[in-house]
Amino acid sequence: MAVPPGNRKKSQMQFVDTADEIESRAMDVCRKWPKSWTFILTMRTVSLASQIYEHAQKANAIFPIRTEDERQERILELQRALGANYAFARKIERAYSKFPLCGEKQNVSDSALKEKSNKLLEEFMTLCATEDDALKGNISWTRSIELTPTTPERTGKEPMKAEDGKPS
Repeated sequence: MAVPPGNRKKSQMQFVDTADEIESRAMDVCRKWPKSWTFILTMRTVSLASQIYEHAQKANAIFPIRTEDERQERILELQRALGANYAFARKIERAYSKFPLCGEKQNVSDSALKEKSNKLLEEFMTLCATEDDALKGNISWTRSIELTPTTPERTGKEPMKAEDGKPS
């Protein structure tokens, strides 16, 4: 039975959607930064946002978890996404603290531009905090789930057994 839209809550699996939103917003915002920042700040910031998304996608692709190796690989990808999320948050925070107007070239007062920059920074910090919670929750969940048993498949490498149980 479906949950009514008004009663739905965010799932821990939202980490891929949040990572996608972070990457998309970073690309939108960073392309407006001055060209002189390209190699110093813009490329690194967008790269970190992309890393969050890429590692989240890789982790999400490892499911159902059948072996301990798959569990560890999923946890590793989630931890990489978490690390990129921390680095991205610090990079965005640094950009807006060093350059509060972040390259906006409009005929608007400095106070209005600072307010706009503060709103963008707050939006990014909220997205990063949401992603942080989702990734940590997913790491914990991944550690706690039982492995999905698999049916043994014949690889053709084992010798056939005779009906009496002895190898032929």
